[in-house]
Amino acid sequence: MDLARIVTSLPPSIFFILFVIFCVLFAEAGSLIARKRVKAGVVEPEAPVGTAVGAMLGLLAFMLGFTFSLTASRFSTRKELVIKQANAIGTCYVRASMIPPKQKTEVRKLLHEYVELLLNIDYASPEHIAEVTARTAKIHVMLWNQAASLVQEDMDSELRTFFSGSVNEIMEIARERKTVTFTYRISGIIWTSLFVLTAVCMFAIGYQTGSYGKRRILDMPLLAAAFAMVVVLIADMDSTGIHRLKASLQPLKDVQETMHENFP
Repeated sequence: MDLARIVTSLPPSIFFILFVIFCVLFAEAGSLIARKRVKAGVVEPEAPVGTAVGAMLGLLAFMLGFTFSLTASRFSTRKELVIKQANAIGTCYVRASMIPPKQKTEVRKLLHEYVELLLNIDYASPEHIAEVTARTAKIHVMLWNQAASLVQEDMDSELRTFFSGSVNEIMEIARERKTVTFTYRISGIIWTSLFVLTAVCMFAIGYQTGSYGKRRILDMPLLAAAFAMVVVLIADMDSTGIHRLKASLQPLKDVQETMHENFP
């Protein structure tokens, strides 16, 4: 079972509710056990229990901060790669004006299709992702074939190098963006550790309140909701689902508009 895939595929609202229920159930379990021990005459010393719960909460806060930092860094990288990709495509489009008309027309048609594919990827559909990925890979090959065909043309070698370099940059950034988006994600072991640590903390908090004979109806759900908000945000940034938080594609849209305005 891939916990990471399950977590990032759930709708945010559903995941939020499930996580709150998860936390409350463990807190109630801890409270129930503590009350039974109290009825049996077992008295827990307040200071050690409070210290242990505080230490657990500190560890959970550290784990949440660590996980949030990982996914926020990856999300920031995704945004930077969109900008780099848009710039690389725009540069290649402009430099195509320096090559012979035959290659220029074909290259610009391919770039139009390429940008359209990037703007219309449905991240919620694995089948569509595979289809688009296969097509973009073919476009990379066709762009490079156009660049390679310039060797047979009578043109300045530096211009040929400039254009070939821009095609190569498009391919490199595409590979990097694909890896960061679909491969470098929060692993299942981290999600498992986060869930286990949350369960232990909520159980300990419930046990602490139960040991003192107190039952606070609102405290546990509110605390669980606070944790859930952070965890859902982490899952949102780590997911590539269509309804999740995604890097803006506005730079690619701007390049597309420029290409439409200047395409002969």
